Amino acid sequence: MIKVKNIYYGVDNFNILNDINLNIPKNSFVGIIGPNGCGKSTLLKNLYKFLKPTKGKVYIDDASITSYTNRELAKKLSVLTQKQNMNFDFLVEEIIEMGFYANEKLLLKKSKKNLIQASLDSVGMKNMGKRSFLSLSGGEMQRVLIARALMQNTEIIILDEPTNHLDIKYQFQIMDLVKNSNKTVLAVIHDINIASKYCDYLYAMKKGRIILQGRTEDVITSQNIKEIFDVECEVLPHPKTSRPLIIF
Repeated sequence: MIKVKNIYYGVDNFNILNDINLNIPKNSFVGIIGPNGCGKSTLLKNLYKFLKPTKGKVYIDDASITSYTNRELAKKLSVLTQKQNMNFDFLVEEIIEMGFYANEKLLLKKSKKNLIQASLDSVGMKNMGKRSFLSLSGGEMQRVLIARALMQNTEIIILDEPTNHLDIKYQFQIMDLVKNSNKTVLAVIHDINIASKYCDYLYAMKKGRIILQGRTEDVITSQNIKEIFDVECEVLPHPKTSRPLIIF
């Protein structure tokens, strides 16, 4: 579904990304972990055409992303970025409606309204459609933006720290929604225990390079966490799921 081949990205003769290769199969949930400043968000920006690689190629369904128009790409993938800069205020329902950009002609006005309400209900934002988006808390904004990404109804979802600003209840609710969506998901995840719970496969980055990759249970070990983050920890099997549980 997504292939990244030998991606480099640099600014002012400094390489932020160095020879990155990814292979994201259809319907997989793949996570990217690593310390701050290692290039995780920059990598995602190269995957959805916000940035252009200095060298290398990104493919979706075996076609280079440069061959897609913005509307065509919006039919293929939806994106939740880490930072949202809103210069103008919108109603919450208008923010959700932006998710229909690529497929708007296929929707009747009534069905669109019902879909918007259903998406708000799914993230615990019932009856919030008429609220000003800029009046919301950070966590409420994040839930609205995740609802918009899901409402876009693409085969691929790219998420940059999706649980940012969310309390524990909504962290699990949102991640369950994404996990059960039957989408191909690529997510930068800050919380390693969240990554362990939801990801099938992990890439670990450090200083602009992929230093480890593999099944979640193979990547998340005490030795690897020490190598990636330079912190000591103990990794135990979760008593109910047997997934790696990190104790710092």
